Amino acid sequence: MSYQDIDKEIAHLEHVFRLISANDRIPLSYWRNRLGMLPKTLLMPTQRARLARLEAALRKLEQSAQKLMAERPMRATGTRA
Repeated sequence: MSYQDIDKEIAHLEHVFRLISANDRIPLSYWRNRLGMLPKTLLMPTQRARLARLEAALRKLEQSAQKLMAERPMRATGTRA
């Protein structure tokens, strides 16, 4: 993956992360995997900083999702509503 390809992928993720939420149709684990596929050893310092911001934003979304799950009431069957 070239520097330009990595930059395009990071730019795409930055765009998407502004739009997604904890309730999004695509699970947050998908975006976690997309971040994990970026080759960390090939990143330039500015790309590392951008990736760190993306990871922080995703952690925040994941925490929101966990909080939402904890707040959802239990059904009589023992599953969440």
